[in-house]
Amino acid sequence: MAKARKLALLDPTSLLGEELALRLVQAFPQVLHRYFHTRDSPDHLVVQVAGEASLVAPLRDLEELESAALVVITETPAPKVGQQLLAFLNAHPQLPCLDLSCPGVLSHPRGLLPPPGATRLAFLDPALLLPQKVLVALGPLQPRRAFFTVVAPVSALGGEAVDELAAQAVARLSGEQPKNQVLPTVTAFDALPYREKELGALEQQLVAQFPGLEVHLHPLLAGVFHAHCMLATVDVALVPDPPHVRQLLGKAGFTLYRRQKPLTPSQAASKAQALVAILGVDGNKITLWAVGDHLLLQTAAACEAAALLLATGSPA
Repeated sequence: MAKARKLALLDPTSLLGEELALRLVQAFPQVLHRYFHTRDSPDHLVVQVAGEASLVAPLRDLEELESAALVVITETPAPKVGQQLLAFLNAHPQLPCLDLSCPGVLSHPRGLLPPPGATRLAFLDPALLLPQKVLVALGPLQPRRAFFTVVAPVSALGGEAVDELAAQAVARLSGEQPKNQVLPTVTAFDALPYREKELGALEQQLVAQFPGLEVHLHPLLAGVFHAHCMLATVDVALVPDPPHVRQLLGKAGFTLYRRQKPLTPSQAASKAQALVAILGVDGNKITLWAVGDHLLLQTAAACEAAALLLATGSPA
């Protein structure tokens, strides 16, 4: 009898890891799922996946990953562990790996899907999921220039950032001095540039997906927990009409918002599909307002990428 193929998921107790662990088990029930954490700690952890408790071992012996058909990284490892993991992956270039962490372990170009035959993928920054989705949808209209203002929630920075935001909100409401260790600064009831030092790199992630497109990205980090939003103005080569734009967005997986009340990010929380409102179609210019739950959008796209990478892995 052939041995079951193994998928190694790193840090399934992270915010993204918990969501992804369940989706991967549902998507690949025939695969043996193994869990490791990359914290600087020898302790074993426990994660609940599909109603069952699974052990999460510390990633100390990296040779345990060698027989995996796919390694999935969900958050940035502790520095020493991260260095060892990168060295191990560099020494085993044929080992398939999906890196969802930011700024990332792998130095590969970022995208949503691996190129044909590739064994590695560094995933797009979660703040870029809505811009990327809009550009794919409007692709038949040949986008030439795109202007995006993206507002990301602190959950884009991980579970510890969410916990710290909650503590900051309590402190501010209580008249106390909020503290920050994970977040760049006190963020509760506030906003600041998202990954300010990496703005050029973020734009390049989009440009790499759409060569020849002129991209202007303005990302913000807001003091909210979940769901992000985006204002987009896209200049296209082919003059569109509103029905065609609606058709393209629906085909790309957007839910068109037609209600009287304004569309807000909280309306997308816990929803698998992104919501979009068409603010205007004027000549060659399309203006959109979209919201989405980046965790659910990211896990859905990650499962699709994992399926392609598993197909490149060893059969045993």
